[in-house]
Amino acid sequence: MITSCQQPSASKSEAPLKPKKPAPSPISPKAEKKPSKKMIPLTNENLVEELTKYGNENRETLVVMKTPKGTMKIQLYENTPLHRANFIRLIKNGFYKGTEFYRVINNFMIQGGDSDGFERQYVKQKMGTYTLPAEFRKENIHKKGALSMAREYENNPEKRSVAFEFFIIQGTRYTAGELLGAEQQYHLFISPVHQEIYKTQGGTPHLDGQHTVFGQVIEGLEVIDSLAAVTVDEGNWPIEKMSIDLEIRD
Repeated sequence: MITSCQQPSASKSEAPLKPKKPAPSPISPKAEKKPSKKMIPLTNENLVEELTKYGNENRETLVVMKTPKGTMKIQLYENTPLHRANFIRLIKNGFYKGTEFYRVINNFMIQGGDSDGFERQYVKQKMGTYTLPAEFRKENIHKKGALSMAREYENNPEKRSVAFEFFIIQGTRYTAGELLGAEQQYHLFISPVHQEIYKTQGGTPHLDGQHTVFGQVIEGLEVIDSLAAVTVDEGNWPIEKMSIDLEIRD
């Protein structure tokens, strides 16, 4: 299975993809912290009810992400309640332990959160087999530091997100002419406010309305630049392991 964004013809960006080789750090059931309540695996049929309930019981919105290049603080958006609850649920149940950034493209994004490794199958089975309904909000854009969810492009007219894989935007700064070109090429309307953000902060506007943005890096934007600059192989996998350690703060 491949999860991606449509690749534009311009050199500004490429497509986040699912890893094609397993992350090297195995995770065993014994290594995980057991949740206080019995875990109900999610399905497309029960996830709205279960995640709504979980979100009401777990209201945290601040996450700290530690990496070999530094630490980032991420504010999760309350206006994307299913994605927020899903992310908190995964963190609290140890899903992201042992994961890493497996696809890094400088001036575009850093992606992680899953692997195809055999050792991950137990953890995935425990979480469930599901996709998330899109939660597009006009105010949530793919500016630098945006936390967004990957998705399938084939046979996915509702643009539902995958369950586990996320990416963080680095992007580039755009000129007025480049933004006009992006609007025409991708049939977008970029508001004057958002145009100013893309000019001054940077980002990837062609992903707006294509992937659900559910959080924003509020401290440590420079860490994104450091991670995006690492040496990668021909598949954009970092040569040196870029591990992910997630903690919930509030």
